[in-house]
Amino acid sequence: MTEPSKQNIRAVSRALAVLNSFTQKRSQTLADVTNATGLDKGTTRRLLITLMDNGYVAQDPTTQQYRIGRALRLLAADVPDGFDLRAVASPVLTQLASEFPVTAFVSVYDDGDVVCLDRIHDMKGIEVHWWAVGGTLPYNCGGAPKLLLAFQPVEEIERVLTREPTAMTRASITDRGALRDRFAQIRQQDYEFAVDDVTLGLTALAVPVRTPDGSIAGAISIAGLTPQLCNEDGPDPLHLGQLREAARQIERRIQMAGAA
Repeated sequence: MTEPSKQNIRAVSRALAVLNSFTQKRSQTLADVTNATGLDKGTTRRLLITLMDNGYVAQDPTTQQYRIGRALRLLAADVPDGFDLRAVASPVLTQLASEFPVTAFVSVYDDGDVVCLDRIHDMKGIEVHWWAVGGTLPYNCGGAPKLLLAFQPVEEIERVLTREPTAMTRASITDRGALRDRFAQIRQQDYEFAVDDVTLGLTALAVPVRTPDGSIAGAISIAGLTPQLCNEDGPDPLHLGQLREAARQIERRIQMAGAA
């Protein structure tokens, strides 16, 4: 066993032990973390609270179990692993945001959450602030969260549906049966159009980004004023067509990155 450095800070080492205890585990109870680290219960609780306060650990309000937080996921997004989706998507979304007065997003699915990797806005139009980089939205609200959950395996969808849906506005879908129907519709049409369900007056349009083997790498989406993105029958065809073309460009860049 490697001897610890004389400059080792015990509190930091203990906090890292707590984080490392989540390896290959979606969630843990306080007892699970205590057993995995060998720390006493009081110390483990204090470390978990400190990590929660800084966003590195989150706690499910229903089950009271702990899981990795969004701050750690945001750090992980900066680690190269085959390709960096944010870096690959950024120039494409910058061009998209410059063509339309919208805010463009790239996001990924992570254990029941959809995390915003980047948000790009051109100063010509209204900037949408509802989704910060590194932040998440309720799984039943917004374009990308519903789209990325819709493409998960059935057992994963059902697991996430055990969480209570959030009513952010009166347009938010909170009935689980209606959500299952919406997920089926999303898979069929290959996009999600979320009208007023995060903030009244604002709408999001999201499409998937796929890897060369056909799996879902993430989603790109745009958000803007509802009248701007809607027509009588649904999303404005110009916006949808341009968003799909942007996804194809990102997919080609992913393929090139994988071949490099």
